Amino acid sequence: MKSRHSQANRKTLRETVKLLNLLASPSDGRQVKVRVIRKLPEDRIGDCSQRKDHYLIRLDAKVVDEQPDSLWLLLAHEWGHALAWENCTHSHGEAWGMALARAWRIISGELSPGDLNDMD
Repeated sequence: MKSRHSQANRKTLRETVKLLNLLASPSDGRQVKVRVIRKLPEDRIGDCSQRKDHYLIRLDAKVVDEQPDSLWLLLAHEWGHALAWENCTHSHGEAWGMALARAWRIISGELSPGDLNDMD
């Protein structure tokens, strides 16, 4: 059974993903979906893949439930891949870094829905 703390993390994660899809969706129009996974390969705690009609971010359940500070940086990292995929074929290059920074600004509360008009 999940603790109240982990349930709160997952609720906040769902809300954050909705906000990221609103403020930082990929330019190709695909939605980003996030799944919490119990058994990722041992060499990773998260990943992002391109699907036919969406991007899929998978996050390690242990990070989501037990390491909320790491969770937000991990989410920003993987969201950056979804945003930059068209430009940098999934590398950690300049386009990815800019996308990660945008995702982090949203996650950290620096950028909010009210700021959308300021970005145009």
